[in-house]
Amino acid sequence: MTERKVKLDRANKSILLRALGDVYYGQRARGGSAEETGRLILRVNDLPAGCTLSAAEYRLAKAALNQLRTQRLAEGGYTDAVDDALARLLHAHTPLLLW
Repeated sequence: MTERKVKLDRANKSILLRALGDVYYGQRARGGSAEETGRLILRVNDLPAGCTLSAAEYRLAKAALNQLRTQRLAEGGYTDAVDDALARLLHAHTPLLLW
């Protein structure tokens, strides 16, 4: 299982939580299971500066940020904060394991 260590400051964490919240409420409105998204929201909210994401959580966070960016572009709004959070997520590295 591939994990990625993501370092987020307060602003990036807030944007990621906003994006995941939109996905969560969309899943709930469609009647789908939002359990995985809900768990990720709680994990990101509880951690102070960064976290380690599994491959599935990484894909979910990336999709959520892309969806929020697309929404803001369609509205004609600014995407600077979303772009920064997405860049930090995309530059996340896998932990180095020494044997």
